[in-house]
Amino acid sequence: MTFGDLLDRYFDARKGRLQETTLALYRRTFNQNVRPKIGDVRLDKLSREHVERVLDDARDCSNRKRKGQPLCGRTKRNILIRVRSVLEWGSKNYEGVRNIARNVEPPIVDERDDVAFNGERARELLVAAKGTEIESAKMTAIGTRLRRGELCALRWGDVDLDNAGLRVRQSAALIDGKVITKAPKTKGSRRDVSMPDFVVAALRANYKQQAEGHRLLGIGNRGTEGVVFDRCAGSRWNPNELSRQFSRLVRRKKLAATRFHDLRHGYASLAFAAGVPLKTASELLGHSGINVTANVYTHIMDEQRRAAAKLLERHLNKAVRSV
Repeated sequence: MTFGDLLDRYFDARKGRLQETTLALYRRTFNQNVRPKIGDVRLDKLSREHVERVLDDARDCSNRKRKGQPLCGRTKRNILIRVRSVLEWGSKNYEGVRNIARNVEPPIVDERDDVAFNGERARELLVAAKGTEIESAKMTAIGTRLRRGELCALRWGDVDLDNAGLRVRQSAALIDGKVITKAPKTKGSRRDVSMPDFVVAALRANYKQQAEGHRLLGIGNRGTEGVVFDRCAGSRWNPNELSRQFSRLVRRKKLAATRFHDLRHGYASLAFAAGVPLKTASELLGHSGINVTANVYTHIMDEQRRAAAKLLERHLNKAVRSV
């Protein structure tokens, strides 16, 4: 059996166990950077050096300017994790299959040089988006911590403007060039979210603008099934295109490097700075558990701990001086 044979059997076995979008992502990863290198290698000949060569040779396969450039350490690490998963599954299901990738040293992951996300930075991003087609989506992302797929799938039937709340019940994703809707990322992602006043105002304005645009285009009222954020012709946003439009806006306005997903991280930063407990923040973000939140936002929590330690130090110094 070759590694490619094992890979085919692995994907057949995972159908129905993993979300369709997750399977599509894994297939793309293996087809681009793994199968061409070791797909024809027999499993009894597969070595740690084969996997290391895959990681060394991994290149960006997108159609952007980065095409052909070496992948970053974080992406290479994800490739290694997936190769390990396939071999581990194979070792449990087929005699003689060894997980040789278990001993491969993970690539070094460079920490991103994050710009502190505070109220001023949020204001800059909102001002930059004013008057653009992503303005209301951006405001909603900052004010509600929704993921981009959740924003793109949000329907008017999920929004209660009078009571300033919305429900997350589905998410949009791109599979084989087509936008589909699916269940949210995790069980905890199905949640009710309260909206601050500025988001309610933005969505009311968006509703009126959308209705007028649909009238001019001759598009009938789609009622509660209509998406909250659509494009000029009434079509649903592609989550990837929403990110691209946001990135272009950031570059055009010469703002600090920011991804669309950073809006969600920004919400978490502001929540922790306001003293929101970890468990509450985890529920607000729709994570599957507090361990996920703690792992994702370790650096933010470390900053909060350091700030708390300095505050305690000042109080102790004052108390000691009064003795």
